[in-house]
Amino acid sequence: MEELNNPAEGFTTETTEIKKCDDTHKCNCRLSLMMNLVLFAGLVVLYILHFMGGNSSGIDKNTLQKSNKSVTVGYVNSDSIMANYELVEHMKDSLVAQTKVYEAQFTSAQSSFESQVLAYQKKVKDNTLSIEQATATEKTLTKLQENLVAMKEELTTKLGDQEMELNTVLQDSIMSCLKRYNKKYNFDYILGFSKGSGILYANDSLNITNEIIIELNKGYKIKK
Repeated sequence: MEELNNPAEGFTTETTEIKKCDDTHKCNCRLSLMMNLVLFAGLVVLYILHFMGGNSSGIDKNTLQKSNKSVTVGYVNSDSIMANYELVEHMKDSLVAQTKVYEAQFTSAQSSFESQVLAYQKKVKDNTLSIEQATATEKTLTKLQENLVAMKEELTTKLGDQEMELNTVLQDSIMSCLKRYNKKYNFDYILGFSKGSGILYANDSLNITNEIIIELNKGYKIKK
């Protein structure tokens, strides 16, 4: 918000609307858009995991061996994990709740700023302010606007940090589950598979997704 030489021309309705679009409204949009990114980073866990194996129990390894190299492979559908792992739903709810808190904080600060701008405009229109009073008010409003922009950045950063923390917890949870699971079956590779991934086709006989989901939810319920 620019401080004008003529206070009577400062913080006009047009100026306020432009600032709302450029600064304050953009924050609401950005905070909301953060939710579209929720938990996507958790998919990082589904890269190729390498486990050196022994003998399997409970699964016919003959269906998993290729070219007589005795390499055992299983895969997990990452989309199914995200849709059926109860921890993911809990994390989404947590992030949604925190986003609403931040948005409420920002909306309150934004409304207060806009009310003060409107009050200043009315006083200027009614010619009830001296040049000195108008100039001082503009300086105050400019500082409030700067604080609003800083608040936007701070809340967006906090939300992003929380999302990263949740994704780290999610990644560690899935990794730990896969390691525990593989102590029993000793796969050489467990791959992450999803639509649009680098794996274009996967044999259903190698799919261990349901077993992993069961193990993940079992572990989650124990920790609750």
